[in-house]
Amino acid sequence: MVLYKGPQLLDFAKTPPHLQFNKYVLTGYRPVSTAQECLRSLFYMHNELGNIYTHGALPIIHVTLLCYPTIQQATLLVYIFLSAYGIYRATTAYNSIMRLRAFVWQALFRFSLFLFRAYGSGGGSPNSLRLFVIMDSLAVLGGVVNVIQIPERLIPGLFDNWGNSHQIMHVMVICSIIYLHWATVEDLAWIKAYQCPM
Repeated sequence: MVLYKGPQLLDFAKTPPHLQFNKYVLTGYRPVSTAQECLRSLFYMHNELGNIYTHGALPIIHVTLLCYPTIQQATLLVYIFLSAYGIYRATTAYNSIMRLRAFVWQALFRFSLFLFRAYGSGGGSPNSLRLFVIMDSLAVLGGVVNVIQIPERLIPGLFDNWGNSHQIMHVMVICSIIYLHWATVEDLAWIKAYQCPM
């Protein structure tokens, strides 16, 4: 993927403090870049290249609350607010644990929807709930791997460009999105056959 000779990459000690969240990835950091330089970074090797090339609760809310349109709209707004708050907290976090904790409210919100659906109050395919739970479990597992910084913690420097915990987290997110897709397909089939009680 090296199509462009990039800038001199930095080691951990010379990296800006906001990027120093994994002390076991020792090299390959991009310097502070302009927007144009960020676009160029798609074409040379650095320690975030795998993350760039490897990057859903809205369907869950829509289907679970299908028969409650007013609550559905309010819930979507609350979830969008929680997502924006989570992104803000994650981008201003000082370490990996705080980044993971930034999305706790989002996760608890989705879990409450799972409970609403599991106890028969919400809509949706009986087969999709299991897929949604697997989806969230994979995402959480990816976040935990990123926080505990395995495997690079075991052999610092070996996983600087490929195979570090942050990249493993991205792969887990992709797997999570696949389960989201499967669950959404199940729910779409359910919507086609289901009518809300009057």
